[in-house]
Amino acid sequence: MGDGPFWMIVVFIAALAGQLFDITPLRDLSILMIFGFIISNAVFVFCKKYVKRKRPYADADLQHDLGIEIQNRDPGHGSKEMESFPSGHVVWTTLCVSLICFQFGYMWLFLLGWMIPTMMYLRPHLGVHYPSDVVAGLILGILTAVVVISAAPSILKILDGLKDHNGYLFGYWTFIGLFLFLGFKSWLKRV
Repeated sequence: MGDGPFWMIVVFIAALAGQLFDITPLRDLSILMIFGFIISNAVFVFCKKYVKRKRPYADADLQHDLGIEIQNRDPGHGSKEMESFPSGHVVWTTLCVSLICFQFGYMWLFLLGWMIPTMMYLRPHLGVHYPSDVVAGLILGILTAVVVISAAPSILKILDGLKDHNGYLFGYWTFIGLFLFLGFKSWLKRV
C-alpha cells in the first residue's frame, strides 16, 4: 500500500471499470491520477537525484548521536541509501487519496483518509525516512493534487472533445498502457 505499483494498479482498475461499465468518473479519475503521477514524479525524481540525504538506517552518525541502532525494516523499498528525501509512498498516497476524494466526494476521506497518516507513521518507523521526508512528501502530494484539481476541468474537456474521433479508445488505452509500462519500469529502476 502506498507504493507506486499499488497506485498504478488502482489507475488500471479505475480505467478498466470506467470503460467496461461506462462510469465516466472512474475514467476521469484514472486520467487525473496519471497526470498527478507525471507531475509529482518530475519533482520527486529531481529531489531523489540531487538531494543526497542518507536514510536513517544508513546514517551511522545519527545512530551514534542517538545511541540506538536503526534497522532497515523495508529492504525492498528503502534500499537506496542516499535517497531519503522525500517519501514517495507519502507523495503518492496523499496525491491519490486527494484525487479520489475530489472525484467522488469527501465521504471517501473517511474511507481512505487513514492511509495518509498511516504512511506518514510507517516510513520513519521502518527506518527508511526522517519525519521531514514524510512532511515533504505530504506537501508535494497536496501541491500536486491542487495543481491537478485546478487543471482537471481543462484536461477533461480536452479529452471529452477527443472522444468523438476515431481511434480515441485505442489512444486512451495506449496512453494508459504506456504509462503503466514506463511507471513500472521506472519503479523497478528505483527499487
